[in-house]
Amino acid sequence: MRWARAPFAYAGTGGALVRRLKFDGDFAAGQMLAREMAFAALPMVRSAAWRRAVLVGVPLHRSRLRERGFDQAQFLAIEIGRRLNLVVASGVLRRVRATLPQGDPRVTSRSSNIDGAFAIRAARAIRGQHVLLIDDVITSGATARACALQLQANGAVAVALVTACQA
Repeated sequence: MRWARAPFAYAGTGGALVRRLKFDGDFAAGQMLAREMAFAALPMVRSAAWRRAVLVGVPLHRSRLRERGFDQAQFLAIEIGRRLNLVVASGVLRRVRATLPQGDPRVTSRSSNIDGAFAIRAARAIRGQHVLLIDDVITSGATARACALQLQANGAVAVALVTACQA
């Protein structure tokens, strides 16, 4: 991971906004998060290397997507892409295995929980590109590392992370 940015701590306003987006479908909360995430990433994406970065959201498993009705990371990626005038590469990453939420008390190892959960579906979109991985929260970094490994193994030049909150 080249760099990571998160404008909020999970404790407090940032976490409340994430929960409103994820669990209540409050897209106004998502807009506020995306605005701050774009602002946090702006100094980095102004550099020559990251000026044409491609945004990739950390995907939900299809069962969780059915449950929620939308993918919050994809929503954030689209909103950030619009604000920073960057391309969103939808469908590049796929969650091939359902996992427990990383904060679930039954998860004894976040790395083991996420191991083998992601695969690349459309490598052409990221080959030779700098990739901004978008997610709502980073805790241990296990999910971001697993996604970055897949992206880099399939041709991404570099991967950076932008999340709404850091736990």
